Amino acid sequence: MISAVARTSMRTRAVGRVLRSDGHHNTSPNGMHLPFDTQKKGFKFLYWGSMTFFSALPVIAAWWQIRKGNGTKNY
Repeated sequence: MISAVARTSMRTRAVGRVLRSDGHHNTSPNGMHLPFDTQKKGFKFLYWGSMTFFSALPVIAAWWQIRKGNGTKNY
């Protein structure tokens, strides 16, 4: 048999779960919460171009340092 304390504890957790989940039902159209327009034509090219450039930047910097260090080329 479940004691009165256990039943009260179970009821408290169930009510708390419902109260916590009420704030997460804010629906908004795609991209409306962002400070820029994601529906423009060039957005995906700008986004992926920026991500590619900033991901490749450490490799480019390492290549530049290695190239610069050999001292045989004038540039």
